[in-house]
Amino acid sequence: MRIAILATALALTACGDTGEPAGEPAATGQAAAVERAPTLEELGEADLADTALEGELACAFRRTEGAAPIFLGRGNVLEDAGAEAAVKYGGSVRRLAMEGTGGYDAMADGARFSGEGLTLTIARTGDAPIAEEPQVAMESPVYPATLTVTVPGETGQVIEGLFECGP
Repeated sequence: MRIAILATALALTACGDTGEPAGEPAATGQAAAVERAPTLEELGEADLADTALEGELACAFRRTEGAAPIFLGRGNVLEDAGAEAAVKYGGSVRRLAMEGTGGYDAMADGARFSGEGLTLTIARTGDAPIAEEPQVAMESPVYPATLTVTVPGETGQVIEGLFECGP
């Protein structure tokens, strides 16, 4: 059985994969300002431990296979419930609430979260899960997805990646 998403996130974080290219030269001029704009950062072990999200099931968004999550959400399987999430933006962990109800099921299908000056929209970009070799578990399929980050006064940033939900 697959280890809980949170445990996986913690283990992956311990591996030290930042998902950022090493040795990139610093940009200059106007391009440098764009590149230095805050973006979602990987959630580290301490970030996840301090967040303590409520909910029996979780979803994670990663930029690439094996990377630490940049979004972690948790919710219960109740139609009238919401869900909550954590992201790291501009160096600080922020808690977000899912807009609407539907609990875990609504979150797993893709949802919109907002709070602390951010709005995130997760949308699965494929109906079929990504094939895994070897097949790890049917309970936590991985889907291609986008995560759109919107900050008031800025153009939204779209991040392509992988969205996984389950126990």
